[in-house]
Amino acid sequence: MPPKKLPLMAEHNEAHNLGADDFAAFFRDIHDCEPFPWQQRLTAHVLTRNEWPKVIDLPTGTGKTAVLDTAVFALAVRHSHAPRRIVFVIDRRIVVDQVCERAQRIAERVEDARTPVLKCVRERLHALSGGNPLRVAALRGGIPLDNDWAHRPDQPWIMVSTVDQFGSRLLFRGYGVTSGMRPIHAGLAGNDCLVILDEVHLSMPFAQTLAAVSALPSPSELPRRFAVVEMSATPSDRKADRFTLDSVVDIDGCEELRLRVSARKEARLQSVQRPDNLPAAIVRIVGSVNRDARKAGQSPGSIGVVVNRVRTARDTFRALGEAGCSAFLLTGRMRPLDRARILAAIGPAVAPDRETSKELTVVVATQAIEVGADFSFDALITECAPVDCLRQRFGRLDRRGRIFARTGEAAQAWILGPKSIVASKKGDPIYGHAVKATWDELERRAVERLVDVGPLALVDFPEEATAPRRRAPLLLDTHMDAWVQTRPEPVVQPSVEWFLHGMSEDNISPEVFVVWRRDQSIDALRLVPPRQAEFLPVPIDAVKSWLAGGPEMEVADAPRSEAGDSSLGVSNHEASVVCVRWEGFGEEPSRVSVGDIRPGDILVVNTVQGGLSAGTWDPTARDTVSDLGDAAQLAYGQRATLRLDPELEGVESPPLPWQESEADEPLRERIELWLDQQELDDDEHNFMAKAVTSLRRGFVHAMIGAGDSTDNKAYYVLVQSSAANERQAVDEALLDGSDEAGSLTGAGVPLRCHLEGVGKRVADIGERLGIPPKLVADLRLSGRLHDLGKVDGRFQEQLVGGDPVEMAMRKEPLAKSLPGTRWVRCYPKGMRHELASVALAASNDAVLDAAHDRDLVLHLIGTHHGWARPLPPVIEDIAPQELAYVVDGHALASSSNLAEGSLALDMADRFWRLVERYGHHGLAWLEAILRLADHQQSAHEAEQA
Repeated sequence: MPPKKLPLMAEHNEAHNLGADDFAAFFRDIHDCEPFPWQQRLTAHVLTRNEWPKVIDLPTGTGKTAVLDTAVFALAVRHSHAPRRIVFVIDRRIVVDQVCERAQRIAERVEDARTPVLKCVRERLHALSGGNPLRVAALRGGIPLDNDWAHRPDQPWIMVSTVDQFGSRLLFRGYGVTSGMRPIHAGLAGNDCLVILDEVHLSMPFAQTLAAVSALPSPSELPRRFAVVEMSATPSDRKADRFTLDSVVDIDGCEELRLRVSARKEARLQSVQRPDNLPAAIVRIVGSVNRDARKAGQSPGSIGVVVNRVRTARDTFRALGEAGCSAFLLTGRMRPLDRARILAAIGPAVAPDRETSKELTVVVATQAIEVGADFSFDALITECAPVDCLRQRFGRLDRRGRIFARTGEAAQAWILGPKSIVASKKGDPIYGHAVKATWDELERRAVERLVDVGPLALVDFPEEATAPRRRAPLLLDTHMDAWVQTRPEPVVQPSVEWFLHGMSEDNISPEVFVVWRRDQSIDALRLVPPRQAEFLPVPIDAVKSWLAGGPEMEVADAPRSEAGDSSLGVSNHEASVVCVRWEGFGEEPSRVSVGDIRPGDILVVNTVQGGLSAGTWDPTARDTVSDLGDAAQLAYGQRATLRLDPELEGVESPPLPWQESEADEPLRERIELWLDQQELDDDEHNFMAKAVTSLRRGFVHAMIGAGDSTDNKAYYVLVQSSAANERQAVDEALLDGSDEAGSLTGAGVPLRCHLEGVGKRVADIGERLGIPPKLVADLRLSGRLHDLGKVDGRFQEQLVGGDPVEMAMRKEPLAKSLPGTRWVRCYPKGMRHELASVALAASNDAVLDAAHDRDLVLHLIGTHHGWARPLPPVIEDIAPQELAYVVDGHALASSSNLAEGSLALDMADRFWRLVERYGHHGLAWLEAILRLADHQQSAHEAEQA
């Protein structure tokens, strides 16, 4: 029985109701085509049962990413049951990009809302947060600066992520996330999330970990709304409820789907001696396909080449170029901006619904395109791999079945088997013995070296022919108890890697993120901070060997069967400083040696270090790497920057500091003239045109260098600003938990106003999230007390820039710095104002009489900058002050020297009581709600100033 239709909200109430039978119109309005029958059945299933099937088992090419459409529609119809964050997890970075494109289309069409159904959906989603109806985020490897999704706990989101990025956040160890922000990310990842784990056979250990997290005790007081859906033919739980295609309704009843599922494809088995011989063999096959097509008067179309290692892909790309064949290189070891450029170039030639191309297009790739990538090649050449991997690769061959429908002939493919692997007992470093087992079975099935590789053909292979699958350790309470301690972390704790990628006899090499910058100075990084669009993810052992001058280590876009030795080539170089570790605005960037590099680090290296060729990871490359710092700011979408450094590509003859003494015009006029002289073009990937256009509307500038304008290495940095007042509104992404970022906004907000503002905002968010009224009241009270410790005169002195006259004139304490004040440290280093807030709030029982949970209120106050989980950083105040404030007529008083009392032990005991009461993720969620309300209020105050 279909679910009862619910009325629309607001002005659309009389116009339309919303129910399962409206999904077809919703889908059509988004994608300009009809949904497949299975997509409609799934939506009805979700809405009728108020739950998702545990497993969705569909063949490749059947439009599985449409689960996003169902999830968004279900959120609009059943918002009280459906999680706000729809998280699509897939362990292939190129797929992350492509799924994001679909998600972005959904969000844009909902925002535009030109039909009654879309207007209804927009209105319902808007009501959930009062903000944007729907937003999209990608987590391929990032830092707090690039995690917009972690700013609004009530905002509906579609998030597309790799296992590493979402999984590490879920387990309180977010890669690239500062320790202070990790509880926020964990709280949001562990609550109000629908996690859709695609191709579970690639991520079995994480599927097991997700199941264990789902089974953690959940307090009845909190609406957790956390669900996991596995999309795979081989789920982690083979007995789970499974949604599959109905042969009558879905295949026989849909011509398009029937064509995709029944298209014929054949592959020829061809041996080569060693993996080193693959490039030459591939060049011969590509040449043969091209010649045969030309002789037949046909278009050669597109040829996909998929190999198992990044090095093989690079070598094949070079070999094709040397043979005079234009090709594109596409791997998961690319910076997102470089990858976007390649995807834009090949898009028209590999789009599944394209017209026939007259030019040959060859795409050389790794496992990065195996899963979910919506490419369709006219021919495919692949290195032999486990059968489940081959099944995915052949899903990119004649994806819509158009070749078979047009010619009646099977699409062509080749499987190349290196004898040193398929005839060896040693096994493959990436896939172990599965490659040999697959090759043996393919040879057994082949007829005259040809084997059927159609959508339903590669089944019933021996179990050993599938890619190696590790298992995650059993998740225990003791593991969670270790990870929930985020600041400070325990000295001994379990490896998060085991729970993301499983355990094996060899260690798994986690990743770090490499950023190439010409200038690695602190000032340059703060003005033009590292952004996700310029990050290159590389296994830590490979990076260490590269930086230490060691040999190239094998890198693939799949977990290795055997890990490399992370210490190789490092021991003699550990003391050398080689790069800068970026940890966000809350921490100073630090220069580190090879031995200091940690999993998840963001490493800023000099562009002359090399490391890239054709946009892909290549530790043997010595050419200077392009600096994408300014382009990455635009890709992030927050603001435009431009470094007027003549050493950077595209920056010619800019105004420079050392020219200042000889200039006739003021500096600003010279910069404006330079901007006006820049020629603009419409190339989508030319960031200069976009940056210059934005900066012409208004900018502020700063000098980078030794502080001496005569320094011929100094240069100016332009930062986009409002043309009216030349100041930039606070970027919520910069509010990363530090006092400097949170308090120095230049808004000049009185403390009382800020406290009331945060209290109201956090209560509004709590109500929208369905938090019980008693806990909402506690959130409000926490917000009204959280910054009491700022009444310390030394903290106030910081907020007025150390001006004694201004200090004497102030009648009310401030929460935010006055406009134009510079940073002057007056508050004792290491002292935390939020701990003083706890002491003040606890000094008068009357203030906490209204609290439903007194422990919770005090804990939220003490952790609102991410400290005290579980131990607060209490230091001795050698010049203590008496702190005083009045709340609702109740006088509060405390000494600023908190080292002499029991505050530290009380806070630690309180933390563990609350973990027991609300759960590991539940407590972090409540912390996140308050902290993000504080961030939002600070940003709002800055905008109003």
